[in-house]
Amino acid sequence: MTMDKSATLIPVSEDPSGSVREATGWRTAMASALGLTVGPSVLTVMSFGAFIAPLHREFGWGVSDIGLAASFLSITVMIISPLQGYLVDRYGGRRVILCSSPVFGLSLMAMYFLPGNLTVFYLAWALIPVCGLGLWPVSYLRLTAGWFERKLGFALGIANSGIGVGTVLVPLITASLIGAFGWRTAFLGLGAVALIAFPIAFFLITEPSPRTTDVRTSGDTLKVSARRRPFWLILGAFLLLGLVGSSITVYQIPLLLDAGVPEHTANLVPVALGLALIVARVVTGWLLDRFKASVVMAFNLTGGLIAVLLFAAGPNVVTGLIAAALAGLLIGAEFDVLSYLVPRHFGRMAYGKIYGIAFSAFQIGGAIASSAVSASRESSGSYTPAMLSLAVVCVVCAGMFMCLGPYRYDAAHK
Repeated sequence: MTMDKSATLIPVSEDPSGSVREATGWRTAMASALGLTVGPSVLTVMSFGAFIAPLHREFGWGVSDIGLAASFLSITVMIISPLQGYLVDRYGGRRVILCSSPVFGLSLMAMYFLPGNLTVFYLAWALIPVCGLGLWPVSYLRLTAGWFERKLGFALGIANSGIGVGTVLVPLITASLIGAFGWRTAFLGLGAVALIAFPIAFFLITEPSPRTTDVRTSGDTLKVSARRRPFWLILGAFLLLGLVGSSITVYQIPLLLDAGVPEHTANLVPVALGLALIVARVVTGWLLDRFKASVVMAFNLTGGLIAVLLFAAGPNVVTGLIAAALAGLLIGAEFDVLSYLVPRHFGRMAYGKIYGIAFSAFQIGGAIASSAVSASRESSGSYTPAMLSLAVVCVVCAGMFMCLGPYRYDAAHK
């Protein structure tokens, strides 16, 4: 067979060893990690807590009023996630990334001009995730999943590790910018960081082609998947995970401040969460290729249970670091597991759509958490009742994962 020299992808039949395909896949996985490092999952969610105190000082807004904006963020992501999944399945992840990156970066920079009006603040946090439509994880994860089968878990773990790296770096960058130049300039800096996603996608990411694998288009349609019990168990479990993860992510700094930890120290505690998240992304991916996802998540939810109990007790610096690290292990495992469960239970045909719907469920949990934790704090004067409620959520969530049953598309049986 004569190979077209202009082709950027080599068919499996013309590359028996799979070396070119594998190299391209790993390059895409690592580039996806870089893209997720500077994506909205990090630049909006992980930086939000650092802006609460300076906005309170400048505008006099209540902490609960500011925290409500995180609900608008979560609700918007909930709405747009199925749309992103559809676009990724229809047009490919690379295209939607390239279209979204400049718009998202500019939307963050526009926060420099934020007036002292809560309504405008809420509208901004509803629009920013829309501007970053193509940059949420499913674009990168579907790209990566398209290149792998037997090493799927580890490859997805590599890609997802970018969120962990960003979780470490972005709070430090944000706190440094706020401390040196003020919160307005911090938004300019975050916007500039977001623009890095464009050259990463343009030069380093390759869209999988149907010629490179025979499993990419196999699987169930969304309609068929929705008739099966695992579909609804996954949605329910990720709604509960949204409650836990978003509560800890958004409120860990205010929670530490409430416990008397100095602000400059509290702003550094999320680094422990981020470091654990990096480890969890890679290790969880490796474990998923060897153990059932339900077992992996039950273990991580046990760590999450301990974390929220430590937070409920009123953390000091040491227990706060331990709790943040345990929470990071859970949060780091969440989307490794989701991106692995979708192809294993439903195949690849509707990967983006199913992932997007499950991600929406997660965001619903996040929206509920942002409002509920804030309301609990206002009514009781403490975060303890909310944290104890999250402990119960961890136990229920673990039970849901244990009920998923066997995979239907398991590489071990191919």
